[in-house]
Amino acid sequence: MPNTQTNTASQQPAPKPKKNLMNGSLPLLAGGVVLCAGSMLLGYTVGHRQGLTVVGYDADAEQLVEVVEKQKATLANLNKTLNAAVQERDVAVSNTKDLFEALNQAKAEKEQVDGKNKVYRDVLKQRGGLSLTVQNIAVKALPENAYEYQIDLVQVSPNNRRATGSAELRLISGTEVLTIPMEDGGYNFEDFERLTGRWTMPKGFTPQFIEIRLNGAAPVVKRFSWSRGKPVENSAAFASEIPQAEANAQ
Repeated sequence: MPNTQTNTASQQPAPKPKKNLMNGSLPLLAGGVVLCAGSMLLGYTVGHRQGLTVVGYDADAEQLVEVVEKQKATLANLNKTLNAAVQERDVAVSNTKDLFEALNQAKAEKEQVDGKNKVYRDVLKQRGGLSLTVQNIAVKALPENAYEYQIDLVQVSPNNRRATGSAELRLISGTEVLTIPMEDGGYNFEDFERLTGRWTMPKGFTPQFIEIRLNGAAPVVKRFSWSRGKPVENSAAFASEIPQAEANAQ
């Protein structure tokens, strides 16, 4: 019997290790809870940030696409402007080249004509020369009853004497004479000179002849038919019979 009690008494303190075990597990449980809560919080934070990053990336991508489209449009306009400028430059260069070639051709032709004229003048000088004369007259009708004249004078002097004097231009209709006011009727040349100008024909006046008078060392009178433009033969025979009158053209 004493042995049984002893064994029973010795076996009574056994539950104390269970309490110590629970006390030792509480920190582990608390740490696990904290770890789980931290993991959940970290996962939420990372997920939220990733969501914001994706949203921000989409917005940036849209802005970037818009900027790229604007740059493409600007670049296209610049390319159009550049192409137009290049085309205008090419046209200008081509025109300049054509004008330069035409100018050189004209210069070459002028030199050729001047050379021929010099030969002709030298031959005429050797043959006694050519007295002052009206080589050609041209009249061009303009709007508002206006006319333009062009008179070519020629002289080839063996001693290189210059032709000097003044010119008069007259319109003749029957016994009526109209003196055309010339812009510059004076002439002073050695071989050739052209006189040009304009006048307004009086209303109701229809000329039959146009006459040129050169007043110089040797006066020259030459008359042309107004309708046909050809010189009238023996004009000096009746030139003095024409009454003189001042021009009334405005």
